[in-house]
Amino acid sequence: MGAPGVYGVYYDAAFPTGPFVQLSNIQQINIRVGRASQLDAYGASSATIIARYPSGYASPITALVPGTAIMITSPNLTSYPYGLYFGRIQNVTVQYGIPYVSNVGNADYVEITVEGAFAQIARMSGQGYSMAAGTLNTQVTTMNTQTGSTAATWGTGPQMAATTISGTWGDWLNSALVSINGRMADFTTIGGITVRPYYSLGTCTVNFSDTTNNATNQVYDNVRFDALADNYYTQVTVDPESYSAQTATKAGAVAPYRTLTMNTLNASTSQALDYANFLLSQYQTQEFAISQVSCSAEAQNSFQLDKLGLSGMQECIGAKVNVTFRGTTYTCLIEGVSVSATPEGARYTFDLSGADLNNYLVLNDAVFGKLNNNKLGY
Repeated sequence: MGAPGVYGVYYDAAFPTGPFVQLSNIQQINIRVGRASQLDAYGASSATIIARYPSGYASPITALVPGTAIMITSPNLTSYPYGLYFGRIQNVTVQYGIPYVSNVGNADYVEITVEGAFAQIARMSGQGYSMAAGTLNTQVTTMNTQTGSTAATWGTGPQMAATTISGTWGDWLNSALVSINGRMADFTTIGGITVRPYYSLGTCTVNFSDTTNNATNQVYDNVRFDALADNYYTQVTVDPESYSAQTATKAGAVAPYRTLTMNTLNASTSQALDYANFLLSQYQTQEFAISQVSCSAEAQNSFQLDKLGLSGMQECIGAKVNVTFRGTTYTCLIEGVSVSATPEGARYTFDLSGADLNNYLVLNDAVFGKLNNNKLGY
């Protein structure tokens, strides 16, 4: 299904102790991970699976219930722990058809809705928990202890302020991600949720091109450029929970300002001011940039769309990737990915943000390591 290669769906009601069992008769798979644009809050990733279910009425698969682990595999990501997508069943719907003969309903279908690990913590109240100040890694570890989640960070991360979890744990994690300009993947079996600060984002070794189609370039058939109003501001206010708000204003700008307000968990007023200046430097100029590319799996001479040269799709979220369009190469960050696969073929659509909107200074980095072009970390 979904040439080239096979897309498989597996379930495991006793994960991680039980074996994965393959679900047959898959007709359609849709996956959505990440987010559409850079300033969007994160929600849970999701997948929808539609399969023929001819024997399901007489012999239902009892494991297909909410909470059961689901793994979706793809041509390059064929088994645990590096499947294309991992989540848990949120809902199951069965549509029964006519006729039904000898305990077989050839027109019966099952639709399985799957959600990523973020959904679990997004439903958990913080109940006023007092989070002590500490590094990002320390606070994420505390979240795991309080919720039973298995989130992990890349490195220790920056210092974070003390706070009270008055909303849900998902609200807290989104605030933490805003505070560090970080990225999140919640569909991996390794860690369940992976949090990456801006300085630990990956680099794809396979890129996109409108003409070149080989082992290191995936050809696309659709590209979108946007000049988003949500990417242009003349004033930025960073309002850390434990400290006073800090504001940076574009030189020469006059009221009324286009103001971006960010509620953060910055650990000091100086850190908040640095962050406000950083955000202003990114958004004070109107840009027309690539926001999306879409690729057919069947069009690739050397298929790599499911991981772009990395170890899995989870590493693609936030990763740098080059897009060559009409002779010009643009460096972008992957914000989100949509996958649609049927027996006829598969399509991957990547939501992107420009490198100029992520223009911090990372030493020894080919894109973000240019003095006098990038902003020092905050």
